[in-house]
Amino acid sequence: MCGIGGYYLRSSKIIDTKRFLQNVLDAQRHRGPDAEGVWEDSMSRVGFCHSRLSILDLRSTANQPMHSANGCITLTFNGEIYNWKELRRELQGGGASFRTNSDTEVIIAAYREWGCAFIERLHGMYAIALFDQQKKEMLLARDHIGKKPLIYAESESGFAFCSEISALRRWPEIDLSIDQDALGAMILHNMRHIPEPGTIFQGIKKLRPGHAIIVRDGRIKRMWRYWTPRSRKVASQDELRTILEEAVAIRCIADVPVGALLSGGVDSTAIVNLMRQYLDEPVRTYAFGVDRNDEDLRRARFMARRLGTRHKEFYFNPARQLEVLKKILATYGEPIMLLPLVHAFELSKAISDDGIKVVLNGNGADELFYGYTGHIKTARVTRLINLLSWARYILPEIKHTNLSIFFSPPGKRKAALYRNMAKAYWPMVFKPDAIDKLENIVSQEMVAWGTLIPNHDYIDESNYLALLVENSHSLTIASDLPAMMASVEMRSPFLDQEVIAAAMSIPFSRKVKGPKDGSKLKYVLRKAVSDLMPQEIINAPKRGFGMGVQEKDVLLGPWRSQADEIFDEYPEMGVFDTEKVRTLWRDAKKYGSSSWSLLAKMFSIGLWRHLN
Repeated sequence: MCGIGGYYLRSSKIIDTKRFLQNVLDAQRHRGPDAEGVWEDSMSRVGFCHSRLSILDLRSTANQPMHSANGCITLTFNGEIYNWKELRRELQGGGASFRTNSDTEVIIAAYREWGCAFIERLHGMYAIALFDQQKKEMLLARDHIGKKPLIYAESESGFAFCSEISALRRWPEIDLSIDQDALGAMILHNMRHIPEPGTIFQGIKKLRPGHAIIVRDGRIKRMWRYWTPRSRKVASQDELRTILEEAVAIRCIADVPVGALLSGGVDSTAIVNLMRQYLDEPVRTYAFGVDRNDEDLRRARFMARRLGTRHKEFYFNPARQLEVLKKILATYGEPIMLLPLVHAFELSKAISDDGIKVVLNGNGADELFYGYTGHIKTARVTRLINLLSWARYILPEIKHTNLSIFFSPPGKRKAALYRNMAKAYWPMVFKPDAIDKLENIVSQEMVAWGTLIPNHDYIDESNYLALLVENSHSLTIASDLPAMMASVEMRSPFLDQEVIAAAMSIPFSRKVKGPKDGSKLKYVLRKAVSDLMPQEIINAPKRGFGMGVQEKDVLLGPWRSQADEIFDEYPEMGVFDTEKVRTLWRDAKKYGSSSWSLLAKMFSIGLWRHLN
């Protein structure tokens, strides 16, 4: 797990590339404090840098940037390839030889054997940059659902990439004007981040999950999607269990100790219990809560005793949380608002201080197997949509109303929801003339991915778009950003591509069952792991990470003076109606009830601008 960066200069440009690469290393050192490397080829006008968090093959020979034996291929890579041993054996059968026991060298050999098609054979989380000296081409690729970040920019100077926006801003001649469409995206409904491919800056982009790029002479020559969401038929809950066990097993492979997050819920308890099969020592587990009486901590404590783990717990410190949020915004490089990110950093820092570099978490189970209480309502809506699907053909005018979610074709219904959400949310904070110019990039991304999803029930469309677009802040970003800020690698077995494919094949009727407290949600998953925990855990209602700490509480409590400062002089940024924003905050303080989610996001945007 690492921080990566690099460039490909245009032929007519001369810049201080050594300074750029060193600045990137300095900015991203938290992602890989164990070793760093720089490689430049002045003839090709290409350079890479790498900050390493050593997980596999701890020797210096496995450091990056890494070169092929003949020097024609150079790689800088962030992530883990979980099937590297299988690929290595296959490549050795074809005559390849290896100097290290690292997945990095396997990527180089795979590219030499299969060309760009090797990406489709990778099983893992990754952001890859590879330069082919003979073709004078740079290849970049990002994993299937974007667990590892890959940020890039094109300018008059050429092409550059990094793991973080804050590092890439050091590349010259980038257009750093505010992307107003990105702001419009972040405030919509459940969005709490700026979705791919946008960023807060016009000239900086994120590579979409499951996509790749070819760069020549400092310019993008080709961009394509190499991955399509797929289903893997699961005949029984036992087969689902086997797939999950395999996902846990490959994530326990490391040359350093491996720990786990334990909330005492179904997902994390199942992961920790399965880990016991693959580790020689008791699992080190970690939990976070408000105080010792926090329900999550009580559950975690109970399960830690049952499972015989080496358990530690940590508590919320409201005095420190605002400074942590500022650090997150500075590192991430653009606005994002999710309190659990703050909690996750605090927990990751404690884990790092405990000497652990790798931890497994339960991220993704609720999105894939429908674990939120809101899924009960979505299941009802889905059944109603299925009953009314015929009306789409005889009432085409419906598509322009608030009922468009019911009558839009499969793959475009969640996009229709977000188009309607824009009509409700944007007038609350934006100037009328700005609204007319905004592009709804959330809706556009949902159409692009939604039409690829093999499932036609609305709840499936909704949840897989949540996985790929809507909930990145709490899934892929949450597993990368706060952990890597503390030099910790988070691994998510439920986000394994085979687990995702299996979940896609399971009808929602096997996932969503009553009652209203959510104790029977994720029904098929609960059945598949029921032997791994007592019934009081299997049947416990859903609780989210950091559930005891709410945005309203911190904004009206320890963050209030900072919020007053931000909202009293709110930045206009070319789009905001600052008086509307101030009124929202005044009313919230006066009446104590408001759209706290929207206010929290507006606070994050204003705080980010204040820091920049």
